[in-house]
Amino acid sequence: MKLLLSSLAFISTALAQRVAITYPNLGQNIPAGSSINVQVAEGLQLSSITEVGIAVTLQHCQQNPCEDVSNDLGIVFYSGPYQNQEFTPPSAPGWPYQNFTVNVPSGFQKGPAVFSVAHAQLVGAGPEFFNEIENVTVNII
Repeated sequence: MKLLLSSLAFISTALAQRVAITYPNLGQNIPAGSSINVQVAEGLQLSSITEVGIAVTLQHCQQNPCEDVSNDLGIVFYSGPYQNQEFTPPSAPGWPYQNFTVNVPSGFQKGPAVFSVAHAQLVGAGPEFFNEIENVTVNII
């Protein structure tokens, strides 16, 4: 019985609603001082999920390729609830999404940078805590 319960807990975590940054695109040039839409899409819709929230951040890379930024996410543009909308292009096919308009500071250091989305939710009847950080590397010009 314990094996069954632990297997179900593992499966519920594996089925957590993962997010992806669907815009900006990998390697996209973004001018410092500009306003840009960051689009966050969420996969499989499950009824046993409670959204805790997300944060949208930007961090300059110290090297190329970029180092792991999970311990220092940089500038926080948004922190709060994730409230996805129904799918409409250009988000990932069939995935609900939410857009966040961010203003890249005019003094932001040029070169590679990482947009990150930290995402947290409660999964299953337990519930179990699930979190992830998704990244996309861009080029600040």
